[in-house]
Amino acid sequence: MDTLQHGHHSGHSHNHDPSHHRHGHHLERAQGVKQLRKVLILTLGFMVVEALGGYYTNSLALFSDAVHMLTDTGAIALSLFAFFMSSRPATDHRTFGYYRLEILSAFINGMFLIAISLLIIWGAWVRYHNPGEIKAIEMFVIATGGLVFNLFGAYLLLKSNHENLNIRGALFHILGDALGSVGAMIAALLVYFFGWTQADPVVSVVIAALIIVSSFRLILDTAHVILEGAPHHLDTDEIRKAIRAVAQVKEVHDLHVWSITSGMVSLSVHVVAEECSRHDLLCSIRDMLKDSFKIEHVTIQIEDESLRQHEPNI
Repeated sequence: MDTLQHGHHSGHSHNHDPSHHRHGHHLERAQGVKQLRKVLILTLGFMVVEALGGYYTNSLALFSDAVHMLTDTGAIALSLFAFFMSSRPATDHRTFGYYRLEILSAFINGMFLIAISLLIIWGAWVRYHNPGEIKAIEMFVIATGGLVFNLFGAYLLLKSNHENLNIRGALFHILGDALGSVGAMIAALLVYFFGWTQADPVVSVVIAALIIVSSFRLILDTAHVILEGAPHHLDTDEIRKAIRAVAQVKEVHDLHVWSITSGMVSLSVHVVAEECSRHDLLCSIRDMLKDSFKIEHVTIQIEDESLRQHEPNI
């Protein structure tokens, strides 16, 4: 969508329908939903297997991975709900539609991951001081099956747009499960060959710590979007210089760049210009932003110096 607003001494503006951006994301969104559904079914199925396996083998690592999978199913279901809601059309009250629900969902996913990891660490502490007999061979077989299922689920998500924070959240869940399965396999081998039953809770803590690190990064990324920070891949100073370099532009101020959701960047800016064809100048700036920075949703106000003197910066 290109929203080009003419400034001082110009009585008209061009406001294009934001539904144009929806078309650009439709295919990626549909593919993401399709892959998330497959992963949800896989996760639900093997969650039951690992939960029963953890109970049968007396393995905290397996049971922790099953609990993590339970959290995953809720997180993935939440992601699917967010995708559904964000596809709803914009309204007069929600002019950007429901795209931000994807970001909120990803933020909640990250919080869930940290919470469940802390529970696993607490359970590992208890188990470390009260070790029990573990059926190592059965534990290894079940954990290997879990790794295969999780890697297949990660492959499905990588086929879709994994730059989307919601997809990334689900991918972190699945990779966390895969790490949990690897950890359970290692613990099973240590128990079988060396009789070290405490390897089970130790491995659980290592896996939980890795999940917390990746989750914290996801939370920081989603919080950055919620706070309307400039996308990490864009340099606002470079954008300002590029606009200033356009012919007839004298000054650039009130430049704001933010993401509505993953992959949807918006920009607004005020430009002080010499006397010229404002339509041509708007088109020049718009085309430059699209070609150089891949930003298509822009609001540009062109004004003269008399207006600039009475205008506060934000």
